[in-house]
Amino acid sequence: MMQIVDRFLNRFTMYRLTLYYLAALLGLGLVLSTFGIVPVDPVGILSSTAILLAVCFGANALFARLFRIRTNPESSLITALILALILAPASVITDIRQAGIVALAGLVAIASKYLLALRRQHAFNPAAIGALFSGLVFGGFASWWVGNMALLPLVVVGGVLLVRKVSRIRLVGVFLGAFLAFNVALALVQGLTLDLVLQSVIFVFGQTSLLFFAAVMFTEPMTSPKSFPLQIAYAAIVAFLYQPQLTILGQNLTPEDALLIGNLFSYIVSPSFKLRLSLKESREIGSGIWAFTFMKPAGFTHKLGQYLEWTLPVPHGDSRGSRRHFSIASSPTEPDIMIAARFSPPLSRYKQHLSRMEPGSKITAGELGGDFVLPKDPSIPLAFIAGGIGITPFRSMIKYLVDTGARRDIVLLYSNYREEEIVFKDVLCDAEKKAGVRVVHTLTDKDRTRAGWQGRTGFIDAAMIRSDIPDFATRHFFVSGSPGMVNTMKKVLRNVGVPRRHVRSDYFPGYST
Repeated sequence: MMQIVDRFLNRFTMYRLTLYYLAALLGLGLVLSTFGIVPVDPVGILSSTAILLAVCFGANALFARLFRIRTNPESSLITALILALILAPASVITDIRQAGIVALAGLVAIASKYLLALRRQHAFNPAAIGALFSGLVFGGFASWWVGNMALLPLVVVGGVLLVRKVSRIRLVGVFLGAFLAFNVALALVQGLTLDLVLQSVIFVFGQTSLLFFAAVMFTEPMTSPKSFPLQIAYAAIVAFLYQPQLTILGQNLTPEDALLIGNLFSYIVSPSFKLRLSLKESREIGSGIWAFTFMKPAGFTHKLGQYLEWTLPVPHGDSRGSRRHFSIASSPTEPDIMIAARFSPPLSRYKQHLSRMEPGSKITAGELGGDFVLPKDPSIPLAFIAGGIGITPFRSMIKYLVDTGARRDIVLLYSNYREEEIVFKDVLCDAEKKAGVRVVHTLTDKDRTRAGWQGRTGFIDAAMIRSDIPDFATRHFFVSGSPGMVNTMKKVLRNVGVPRRHVRSDYFPGYST
């Protein structure tokens, strides 16, 4: 079932999926308000949405031109739709003042992306900034009208799909769990009886604003930490400050207050940045697989196995947008930054544009993150399982071991369709000779495997794991590849008895082709 869901989600980027989700919520809210089910003026919804879309899109284009920054217009539309769902709708016909406040909130939200940016990256959720401005300056605090029970089914279903897409299920789970724990604890401290505590919990979780907040605003990749341990602290901070019964200095914090404080924490412990990188070389390294090498800026470094978000100005883009996440294939010991990607037809507009890049062409990279990193403890025996282009993070790890002269107890199972798709053979050969890595190749296209092939054939399964990694029960497994391959391997490892805590998979936001 989840493989079907993932195949559907892989048709869209995170940004495009978020845009469709927010538009669907607004559309449903408009229909339900027309029949009085959602107590909001439908003309106000239309008016506010139109104002915010125009202001946010126009302001984003203006600021991008002034600051000479290439931006994704979808992000400005997402900010506009979030504000349309949380600010009190206002009609330009009946309430021109409130309509003006809505417009100013949109302008401030977009301006914050440029004026409150640090290292070319905004530090605070723009929609939360816009809502805070509206409340502090004009007293028009966000109404969060999206928190209506009639919208609950779409909020939940769409929210789950979105969280699945950005691979933040654990983060949302921690946030909601922490919110529940704090909510119950504060209620008991305040002397409420157990039945009233239960009613409070049901009321709060029944308000879809909490679930909408968790799925859309709280999980924004650019303003939340990149590693899971820091995400736990971030979730706890925001969940505590979000509590409706909490007062600080006699004041109740709003959801946007809680989020912005969490954003500040995130920036302090996990700062974001953007880099303008120049292409040095592109070359085909395997059948349909290309490597792209970019000049490394001074001072840049990364952990072994991390990824970056790569943005290209794609004209007339498709539903998958202008951004992708690619694992860094190069080691910090190398002078350049390298990524690799498979180019299988039909190509997305993004990959068409990427394939036509010439030396000297520019690309924007940022959002360095990921917990799929080589353990620091060299005594831990490891098993790497790579499917196709999933070899890239392992190439970074293995190349580092070769360059530094370190040796690790590692077994690599590397699966490809055909022999011509095997890449980084030189690094893998060096790793076997110099770093103690044992490499096992397997090809899944048995009919086109040449005579004399020395490796395995067939998909990696339980029998292959037992045969090639007989001490599998004591090893820590790292699995990298397509979502379908990763999910299958996790089930195989679970069935052979590998503890769940010993399996780590390379998930990053928005796997797409």
